[in-house]
Amino acid sequence: MLESFFAYFPKSAKLAVIFLSVIFSRYMFAFDGGEHALIGNLAFEKSTFTHPTFTPKNELKNLETDMPFNYGQVVAMSGDMYVSVEEIALSDPIILNGFFGRNRNSLKNCINIEIEAIYNDKVYSGCSDLVFAKKKLKYLTLAHDNYTHFAWHNIKKYVEFHTKALWFAKLAYLKCSDDQWLENAQQCEAKSAILWKEVESSGYREKLKSKYRKLPKLFPRRAFSQRYFIKLTKQQMIDLALFTNGYADHFLTDAFSAGHLRVPRSQIDRFVSYYDIDLVTDSDDREEGTSLSGALTQLLHNTDGYLGGTKVTNSVGNEFILRSDKQLFSLPDSTELSADFEQNNQLQYPVDAVVHSLQEVFNVVVNGGDAMPKYAYKALELVPFIENAEQNSLATQIQAAIEDRGATKKIIDQMSDEMSLLFKAKLLIEDKSYKHYLQDFVDSIPQLMAEFREQVTMESENELFKKRIPAPLLENLRQMH
Repeated sequence: MLESFFAYFPKSAKLAVIFLSVIFSRYMFAFDGGEHALIGNLAFEKSTFTHPTFTPKNELKNLETDMPFNYGQVVAMSGDMYVSVEEIALSDPIILNGFFGRNRNSLKNCINIEIEAIYNDKVYSGCSDLVFAKKKLKYLTLAHDNYTHFAWHNIKKYVEFHTKALWFAKLAYLKCSDDQWLENAQQCEAKSAILWKEVESSGYREKLKSKYRKLPKLFPRRAFSQRYFIKLTKQQMIDLALFTNGYADHFLTDAFSAGHLRVPRSQIDRFVSYYDIDLVTDSDDREEGTSLSGALTQLLHNTDGYLGGTKVTNSVGNEFILRSDKQLFSLPDSTELSADFEQNNQLQYPVDAVVHSLQEVFNVVVNGGDAMPKYAYKALELVPFIENAEQNSLATQIQAAIEDRGATKKIIDQMSDEMSLLFKAKLLIEDKSYKHYLQDFVDSIPQLMAEFREQVTMESENELFKKRIPAPLLENLRQMH
């Protein structure tokens, strides 16, 4: 029916129909933002870090506007809604401050609604601001640049930003509060000298670009600089370390969803490029997707481990069932939601991982560089993976889902209504059969996974990754099927 409907439309009209269909399509409220936030806040509460000179508070303030965030909100918004630490930690153009401020508050309110829904085992159908920010805008601009949320990429991203967070924590240790200056000015002078050397030897530029200096009230600071770090107070530096670690922990918590466990995100984009010469690039490191690669990614994301979950283990030998997005707080063998650890013991693993992540930052804030982790990051010891993945491969899971539905084309119901519409319409515009395209994709999954293993094997030779990622996790990623 859809084919015959589109057949008489010129290409421009087809695009207009897609645009309007996505705008007015039905939205299913999801718990993904609330899941990230609740895990972050539960971990902050559970960390119980105490020291005579430092007691962490679950309130971070934007470094220039003082807008408050709790740690869970930072974990939830990072990566999905803000593409960099600077974007959430620094200010917006003053002429747009009102708009961005209202938008940030709306997003925080929506996340709180999701958290309440989890605690009360309820589903809410509203929250239009979150719909616009997270769903419609991304689909309409075809911005499926979500490589970093999926297997291997999310681990790399965690290592990158947790490492940055620890460096910011080290700078926070080297800064003195007003009280510390009064108590021991000589020690603070010595620390300040070390701080200057540490910052000057970093890769950050000395100062902001000229346009930021000339028009500071019109342009936002979109990048950090050496001078900016020097002028921050001790508390602001601690907040910056936690903003950065919250960004890292977003990708860490992504790793505790079955749908993010082994979806070969970058290989899916290359599969799409085989069908369209316009998408072929010279770079193997391309990190942006299309409506087609986004739809195929969602298909695998929503199918792997759906409802029943996936049996996993981790680097320290814990065995548990990993659930999908929107199911992380579901009780075992149930759709009932609970954030109670006694009722829902699978929660302990992602929460404890974030606890370890926070504790490493807190330790460096108090004790300086001597407290830096010497080997693998402890949070990554809890990250799940599939043992004997070849016998329980992604291709096997997808084939089982197809057999359950009776036809390859019917697996498209694992996509959202919006994604399904975009997927079919995009292929119709290009005069391609979505059924044949889907079958070719399913048949290609074993080859995509082989390319995924090659990518991990090559990139994991990086010295930072070998040092910071536990050997069992790294070896499993190299053998993923």
